[in-house]
Amino acid sequence: MKNIRIGAINWDAGLPKDTYFGGFALRNLGNDKYKARLPFYAKKRGDGYEIPLRTQEEYDKELMYAIEGGIDFFAFCWYPDTVAEKRTIWKDDERYTYLSEHYPELNIARKLYLKSELKKKIGMCAIMFCINAYAESDFEELIDAMEQDFYEKIDGRPLVIIFGGYNAGFIRIIRQYAGKKGLNPYVAFVEECPDYSRDYSEADAVTVYAIMHRHNINNFDELLALSEKENKGRLNYDMSVIPMMTMGWNPMPRIDFPVPWVDYGDCTYAGQPEEKHIKKSFEILNKLIEANPDKVNTGCALTFAWNEFEEGGYLCPTLNFDGTVNDRFLKSFSKIKKEIYHDS
Repeated sequence: MKNIRIGAINWDAGLPKDTYFGGFALRNLGNDKYKARLPFYAKKRGDGYEIPLRTQEEYDKELMYAIEGGIDFFAFCWYPDTVAEKRTIWKDDERYTYLSEHYPELNIARKLYLKSELKKKIGMCAIMFCINAYAESDFEELIDAMEQDFYEKIDGRPLVIIFGGYNAGFIRIIRQYAGKKGLNPYVAFVEECPDYSRDYSEADAVTVYAIMHRHNINNFDELLALSEKENKGRLNYDMSVIPMMTMGWNPMPRIDFPVPWVDYGDCTYAGQPEEKHIKKSFEILNKLIEANPDKVNTGCALTFAWNEFEEGGYLCPTLNFDGTVNDRFLKSFSKIKKEIYHDS
């Protein structure tokens, strides 16, 4: 089996409780019902938990887990990092304008990655949001990253993923800025609602952020069946497909403790995967690639996710109740990836 580069979705709200997103994450995970999902870097404090602002050394420990666990690159959610009045490129979706001042805190992990020497061992690409306004400096920072050796590339072209559905105007802006440096991005858009009849000529590929659902899923095998069905469905697009390999979807913490920016289906969700499910997820991926070399041809796939603890998809180690690290999922992922692709 030819080695496939696996990129893990990275949305990082591992932040102190006095931050906006970190406050919700700690509220949702730092309770008796969901504390098994707390990331390994959470700290027990008295009767509760806290998530400190991590140092470079502490974040490098997380990168080492990912590297040793077989993650080839992170697909970082890349948010605007400037004050609102400077965000003159594109226009905010008014539904999310109230979040604007808080977005920079979601870039902290990415900045720690960019400062780390370990980026030579694990790549990255950007997930950009066509529902957000950006400043010119945000695009300049993106283009600077694209030029680096560690940035994930497909056929020599830097990979950029667009969240929020297909948007030709937004893609053209990215191409415009990249073109100033002689770059030709490989652009994949995240499918929102399937529509195979539209003109998608500004994009190179279609992908998805996660295998989500609003109907009952009773076990992980059913989630895997849905994953296989949806990945096959995207073959109907007249373009390449970057497939999704699910590691879970269970947003119950945000159903029990709602957050203002997203809601979820009132339904049942699968539990966490066992090793047999992780193996089957790889098998589904490889079967899709082998059967469709004309469409599934980028040499990479995405997995949900590295650290979506609140949404129930994560490979990043968690914190055991006794303070030790639970890296069971990651070890299974690494073991199976080595067996299939003969990784050294």
